Amino acid sequence: MEIYTAELIQKLAEAGVNQRVFCSAHSRVAEELRHTKVELITFPEKKLSKLKAASLIRKISREHGITHLHSHTRIDMWTCVLSRWASAHPKHIYNLYMNALPKKDLVHRWLFSKVDALCSSSEWVLSEARKNFPIAPEKLRLMRYGRKTEEYHTNPKQREQLRLKMGLGKSDLVFGTLCRIDAGKGVRELVEALDYLSDEEIQKIHMVIVGDPTILGRTSEGHLTYESQSIELADWITKKASEPRLKGHLHRVPFQKNFIPYIDILDVFILASYNETYSLSVLDSMLMEKPVIGTDAGGTSEQVGRNERGFLTEPRNAKSLSEALRYYIQNPDQVPLQGVKARQWTLTQHSWEQTLTKTLALYNELGRN
Repeated sequence: MEIYTAELIQKLAEAGVNQRVFCSAHSRVAEELRHTKVELITFPEKKLSKLKAASLIRKISREHGITHLHSHTRIDMWTCVLSRWASAHPKHIYNLYMNALPKKDLVHRWLFSKVDALCSSSEWVLSEARKNFPIAPEKLRLMRYGRKTEEYHTNPKQREQLRLKMGLGKSDLVFGTLCRIDAGKGVRELVEALDYLSDEEIQKIHMVIVGDPTILGRTSEGHLTYESQSIELADWITKKASEPRLKGHLHRVPFQKNFIPYIDILDVFILASYNETYSLSVLDSMLMEKPVIGTDAGGTSEQVGRNERGFLTEPRNAKSLSEALRYYIQNPDQVPLQGVKARQWTLTQHSWEQTLTKTLALYNELGRN
């Protein structure tokens, strides 16, 4: 989400919005924006207390004539609210990327009264916010993620070369996912789904898992550390891939910043998360004309539709996932048909032009109030 936030900031800058980005010098946002023309105001600590951050935001707002605050995490929402305290300015927009869990206590009633607009890419998230948050319904705004749609095109030669390098045959059906190696992403169930397939079915397919374990933090020397459950899960996948039955058919690939070629080698994309809010990797795969096997939970159902742009399965259910795999093994003609529908839907919903137009319109609307 930090990468998406940085991309949104850059797109707003290109549209002429004068911005100052307040963040930790150690953050991914700072890393992504450091070599752009966007002005960064960084603090050396990894984290600041809410009160100290709020005090700095208040100071920055006064010094630079800030008219709008745009927060992107729950903690940042708190600090922006505290920085305004008893004032109605600057206006405050909060982008909600996670689930809207019940928050109706007195403190949250005050907090959400100080949010002028709550934006989400997902209709499902907004419906949950309407039900669980003490916020006026008119403040909820559907703001679809913008994607660089022009970058998502297949490269037949590159696809063939990468598939050959990975041992994927031209006629093999290749399933895959791009996600953190994390229990909540349903990676274990995805691999276990292969156990429900016959030997004959396994011989026709490949499963590619692209991603690293969940990052816990960094050591004092700057080295990444990972969550123990994610490390154990990654080791388990490696052992499964060495089993005679799955050897050469289950592939693990580290995180790839240039991820589009790895979507391109797939025929069907999978996101087996227990409850995904609204996945960027699903959108990116759809733009590459890949049907999506997703769990019928959270925003994924909204993205896949009722099996129009893929196949919905039960969360936490390896057998249900295996039935989806089997559907495409038995109906390979559905892969390109659903893939075209997936791209068409994403193009109409998630262009940067549309996202920027709506964001700028919201800024202007709030600026008039």
